Amino acid sequence: MFEPVRYLQWARRFYGKVRFDLASSGVPAVALSEWSGPASPADDWESLRAAIAAYNDVPESEVIAALGTTHALWLACAALTSPGDEVLIEDPAYEPLVRIAEGAGARVTRFARTAHEGFAVDPERIARAMTPRTRVVIVTNLYNPAGTRCEDDGLRAAARAAEAHGSMLLVDEVYAPFDALVDARGVFAGSARHLAPNIVAVSSLTKCYGLGAERIGWLLGPPPVMARAHDALTASQGMLPLCHARVGRASFASIQGLAERARAIVSDKRERVAAWALEHGFGWSDPQEGLFGLVTLPNRGDLTSIIEGAVKTHEVLVAAGAFFGVPNGFRIAWSEPADKLEEGLGRLAEVLSGHR
Repeated sequence: MFEPVRYLQWARRFYGKVRFDLASSGVPAVALSEWSGPASPADDWESLRAAIAAYNDVPESEVIAALGTTHALWLACAALTSPGDEVLIEDPAYEPLVRIAEGAGARVTRFARTAHEGFAVDPERIARAMTPRTRVVIVTNLYNPAGTRCEDDGLRAAARAAEAHGSMLLVDEVYAPFDALVDARGVFAGSARHLAPNIVAVSSLTKCYGLGAERIGWLLGPPPVMARAHDALTASQGMLPLCHARVGRASFASIQGLAERARAIVSDKRERVAAWALEHGFGWSDPQEGLFGLVTLPNRGDLTSIIEGAVKTHEVLVAAGAFFGVPNGFRIAWSEPADKLEEGLGRLAEVLSGHR
């Protein structure tokens, strides 16, 4: 039913096992001892749903909790498609988007987001790629792997293009809170769910707040979609673990402190990586937010073997672009401390200069 996700198989071989990890695209894990929250009430599941709704500033009727963003994506595809339907996905793309849609029985088609257009979401390109069987259009924001943002007007235009064909726009916004994260109320006010009735959004606390292992995720959408997603959750999971709800509640109670930590980790490193890429004449996606971007090396072919070799020879890792559809590039992150980032960049430059 589900094809292997090559990127995740590859990532589990290397991520977190290399001295200079410039591949991991989330804020480093936060130890449980660094944050805490008040004791959860007895109705933990409903309290978690309420906390997710408050964080995103949406009604509770538009929320369903999930085990991370990946699980939320699966729930969305299960709720919005039937076998034989089409799902239109951005290209290049984060591979699990494709595999989840295919695993749900959909036929995947693609529309391009190109470097020379700043990786913009082009509503006309979406409209041309849609067919009578297209049920969902999927985009990421911040765009994975380039790290660029699609502004609200662009997402509204994409939603209108989808709506004209009776389709939904699904926005994976797991990176969207960067760099502001939350306001003084502890609210992320920028969810795409606010932009159009036919937008469904998925996200989690995994990437921005250092809680990847806790899998605190969610799906936002119209109540009828939430009802179908709940049916899919019940059929596949029964219910989410009680411990998940309790940790989730504590996480949202501590969100301001987690956001402050994340801001400190991300601070000032983007400019250093951008300067490094330009200094060496590499293509650079030039993201203005977040903690990763896309580097490309024109006319260099597939870099995967070179990237894997760098793990052994230089103890440095970046995310191979082949898993996103950009074999002559790589996604580079700046989640490491500044001194390790600096040395890692130097080592990576040595690797790439030896393969010109």
